[in-house]
Amino acid sequence: MADKVSLKKTKEVSAEQIQAINEKLDFLIDEVKDIRRNMLDLQTANKEQLYKVDSQLYSVCSDLKSQIYKFQSEFYEGSQNVKDEIRELQKKTGYSRFMDKVLPWSPAILIGGGIWAMLLLAIFS
Repeated sequence: MADKVSLKKTKEVSAEQIQAINEKLDFLIDEVKDIRRNMLDLQTANKEQLYKVDSQLYSVCSDLKSQIYKFQSEFYEGSQNVKDEIRELQKKTGYSRFMDKVLPWSPAILIGGGIWAMLLLAIFS
């Protein structure tokens, strides 16, 4: 490859030189074909790796999404249970039972207290 050869046909170019050039060109063509083949193989391998990474990422994201939904549903159920327990505790306290019994009578108590206050006012005036 060190010597330059003109491709113009002259008397000086021999058949041996042409054959040597053809061999070098064939070698270069084979090298380019090998490089192309290797590039296609690499691209195919890269695509396969990308598909694998993409499927793994999708799997991780779907698992994470399902775990978030499970957490939200458990949190909601837990908060409902806490609310129910608080209501039950409030029902069991003495004050809440007293209020439950007195609250329906509160208008009657207010009216009776008002009438009693008027009677006392009328008596002492």
